Amino acid sequence: MFSPIDSYDDAGVVFTFGGNSFGVWFFFILAVLLFIGFFVRMVQHENKAYQAIIDHQPVEKGPAAEGEPPVY
Repeated sequence: MFSPIDSYDDAGVVFTFGGNSFGVWFFFILAVLLFIGFFVRMVQHENKAYQAIIDHQPVEKGPAAEGEPPVY
């Protein structure tokens, strides 16, 4: 009714990113870097948490959570 399109007979397609384009590679590399960053940060946190448990220190600030050693 209010559409400026009169006919869909010769309709074409518009691709945002085609195969092997800059956009595809940019978002692929971004996703890989985010995953690697997440994994590195997770390993750092786990190492710190296990060392805190060995040293009988609270793992994080705040009240002791279930499973954490008491604060000495």
